[in-house]
Parts: sequence; structure tokens; C-alpha cells
Amino acid sequence: MTTGSCLCRAVRYEIDGRLSPIMLCHCSKCRKANGSAFHSGQLCRASRFRFVSGEDAITEYRTFSGYTTRFCRHCGSPVPQLVEDGYVVVHAGALDEDPGTRPMCHIFVGSKAPWFEIADALPQHAEHMPRGEG
Repeated sequence: MTTGSCLCRAVRYEIDGRLSPIMLCHCSKCRKANGSAFHSGQLCRASRFRFVSGEDAITEYRTFSGYTTRFCRHCGSPVPQLVEDGYVVVHAGALDEDPGTRPMCHIFVGSKAPWFEIADALPQHAEHMPRGEG
């Protein structure tokens, strides 16, 4: 069982099962939503994810283009969200313990922050990781 929470711990959740390897997303929307050079995200099956508390504290912001970010209305921490195909995006930095996986690639490096230099040997994709590579 893996657990996670927001900064103020109002929103808490559990994952019963495996998490995907971490993907480091450098798109401009993830950078804005997380205030960092990239977002460290993982996927888990929606059937293995559940909120323990604080679901009523979650606020959502959706751009005109449809990009959505969810966060705790008390502390502003990003929180997991359901995405297509029955998966939940989990923020690796919000997990309470080591998820047991490591970063596998950088995605959307075509729009990465110009001030950030990728210094590892992980695969880099200009946009999303091609299907079948994960």
C-alpha cells in the first residue's frame, strides 16, 4: 500500500498496487501548475486508487484548451486526478514513502524551461512518450 497527501494533509489517498515508473514532464502547463522545471508524475489504475480524506477540499482549474489541474484549496498542493483509459496521475513528490520506482524518461522536452539543463541519460521525447514504450 502506498499513501500520499497534500502539504496540509487535508487530502489523503491510498494506492493498492503498483505505480508506473516516473515520467518527468517539461511541458509549459505542468511547469506553471507545479512551479518547477518539470512535473514528476506516475500512473496507477483508477480501480487501485482511493481518497481516504479531503476529497471535498479539492478544487479544479481547467484551461480553455481543456488542460486540468486539481489542488487542495487549503494549501495549494497538486492532487491526483483521473485521466483517460482508467488511470490516475499521481504526483511522485506528494507520496509519503518511496514508491519503489524511478524516473524512466523526460517528456515534452521540446517546450522545457530554457534555464534548465537535463543532465541525466534518461530518454528524452520532444512530446509525449510514444505508445508502447512504457
